[in-house]
Amino acid sequence: MTGTSNPKLTRFTKFVVDLLYYLLAGAALVLALWILISPLVSLGTDILITASVPVAIGEGSEPKFDVEVVGSAAKGIQNAFLDESQGTLRLETTNWRFTVASNLAKLLTAIGLAYVFYLLRSILQGIMRGEPFGQDNVLRLRKMGWAVLAVGFLRPTVEYLAAKYILDQLVLTKPPLSLPSPFKSEVILASLLIFILVQVWSYGLELERERALTI
Repeated sequence: MTGTSNPKLTRFTKFVVDLLYYLLAGAALVLALWILISPLVSLGTDILITASVPVAIGEGSEPKFDVEVVGSAAKGIQNAFLDESQGTLRLETTNWRFTVASNLAKLLTAIGLAYVFYLLRSILQGIMRGEPFGQDNVLRLRKMGWAVLAVGFLRPTVEYLAAKYILDQLVLTKPPLSLPSPFKSEVILASLLIFILVQVWSYGLELERERALTI
């Protein structure tokens, strides 16, 4: 089998996947470097750095409002506010530990998604070679399903731990804040759909082998 039924669409899809892969790989690299140098920036200067973690709000429903933190000056926090009623706590702070904790989940997500798009690039390359149902593509799809599932569990878990660390340091806030939900069901559903696609792909591989034997 050579070529594809729609080579222009395949090439365009590969271009988009390549672009997203390089953007995510670059984002992961930038985040890793920022996590490494942010302690030096905070310790050597008075520059404020934004740390953000997901939180649930115990009271109040305004889209955005200020947050009062007891003993904020001693913790290096100059400003604190909430985005969205079930959203994100943002701290403008000189405390590098808050910054590192808040960026770890973003780094893991960028690495995981970059790996997913790396696998997608390899799958599209196989399709462009006229080998859509090769064994390699089946293995790549399976790896992609596990990668999406890992991101679905790791990101909210790390966000939860980061939020817990920061909220434990704040002790008391107005309005009261609580920890976010640790899991996102939609990401887990996406990984299950990929595993189903793996089974379909495996069936296509078997049909291709049988066709080759009958020729």
